[in-house]
Amino acid sequence: LFSPERSTTTYLINYDKEVVHTWGSNYTPGHSSYLLENGHLLRPAFIGVHPVFLSGGMGGGVQEIDWDGTIVWDFKYSNDTYLSHHDIQHLPNGNVLLIAWETKNYTEAIAAGRNPGLLNIFGIWPDHVIEIKPTGLTSGDIVWEWHVWDHLVQDYDETKENYGVVANHPELIDINYGSASADW
Repeated sequence: LFSPERSTTTYLINYDKEVVHTWGSNYTPGHSSYLLENGHLLRPAFIGVHPVFLSGGMGGGVQEIDWDGTIVWDFKYSNDTYLSHHDIQHLPNGNVLLIAWETKNYTEAIAAGRNPGLLNIFGIWPDHVIEIKPTGLTSGDIVWEWHVWDHLVQDYDETKENYGVVANHPELIDINYGSASADW
């Protein structure tokens, strides 16, 4: 099962490299495709270039398509402050996990203890994970979420609330780890 990066078609082939089935979409894929037990295709969708999150892996949506090619779920997770990216995970209860960026501007990053030398004009894009329960053709309820931003530690600015010895907090994420890329 694969979805070529610049194609709106997903292919299921057999071991003899023969096409067994295809699914069409209005969108190019994210970076994965999954065949569900009911024969439906579930895949992240690249819904178009985003004005804020300009990086590889942009997505913004997820689609479930039945065996006959009918879109049964076409969910978008994209606005000016967040964008789903790269991959998804179908859960046994029928819900779907999405990973997404959320934007934090320069001021928010500094307030959280980010070293200004590790920032650029785009601020910082920490990840979050959401669990979506499909509720209709284009709708879904967020039933659970986890945000990196809620689990930070830093040893750069002792005046900040999350100041601490990074090595003493393996359960937290060092906001100053990495480079000056916004895609943190």
